[in-house]
Amino acid sequence: MATCGLQTMAVHLPHISRGVRKVWQNLRFVKQLTADVFHVTGDVHYVALALPASRTILTIHDCFLLEHNRHRPLRYAVFWLFWYYLPICRAGVVTAVSEKTRQELINYVGRAARHVQVIPNGYDPVFTPVDKPFCHARPTLLQIGTAAHKNVPRLVKAIEGICCTLILVGPLSAELLRELGQRGIRYRNYVALSRADVIQLYANCDIVTFVSTYEGFGLPILEANAVGRVVLTSDRSPMREVAADAAHLVNPTDTEAIRQGVLRLIRDDRYRQRLLGNGLQNARRFTSALAVQRYRKVYNDVSFTHGSTPSFS
Repeated sequence: MATCGLQTMAVHLPHISRGVRKVWQNLRFVKQLTADVFHVTGDVHYVALALPASRTILTIHDCFLLEHNRHRPLRYAVFWLFWYYLPICRAGVVTAVSEKTRQELINYVGRAARHVQVIPNGYDPVFTPVDKPFCHARPTLLQIGTAAHKNVPRLVKAIEGICCTLILVGPLSAELLRELGQRGIRYRNYVALSRADVIQLYANCDIVTFVSTYEGFGLPILEANAVGRVVLTSDRSPMREVAADAAHLVNPTDTEAIRQGVLRLIRDDRYRQRLLGNGLQNARRFTSALAVQRYRKVYNDVSFTHGSTPSFS
């Protein structure tokens, strides 16, 4: 595939990184790849250890593996060493998707992360404005993601008694299913959707909820902005910086604040319209074209340093 004059090819690892054997097989796989520049973009940072150091770019989206395992010393040590510290030390260029992630890397691995560059994510240009009258009688709330840090239980508790429909994208635990039933929440659940299906959910909803307690970036905020849907998100980094003045910000640990945020977005038409207008402007700060432009410079710098023709995997 040609991207901005560069020949690129997406490569997917043959195995999910579960267990030493699968990790080793993935390392052997990438060792056989040939390219002028390698860009590791998924959460398989360890494969940088099997690639040419000076021709490898590593993008880190978050420090969730460290955050999630901070009370499991052995797992924490393994992830710290092989997913973060050693790959960061080895890669020729390391990028983070937000300043928040960069600061976390510095806190976790120290001076080795001080050279990390921040290149924000860009949303997919297939997300474009779709006109839809706001449904005051029973608005549809769209929640992308159901993992623990997505804070869905607090959202469910917050909307109890509000006439709305909650769309949940992601698997539901038995505990969350009980919570939904006990609180009488009207909901629909989807898993393993195509990109087209996800776009349609954005187009059909009235409010996008994203009151996560931990993120490396917060792409659903921009996707909602681009489609023209109002957003309720967390007053925490990096969501606060990504959303700017294009979302209603709440304390994600305060259920009542979440509830009042939902109610205001339903009832206050003028405020909602202002956020929608701000959202369309905000999305322009994070287009995929801008992300491509920034990475193109990194690719060229790395490639030309080694006298190569820009061709990447």
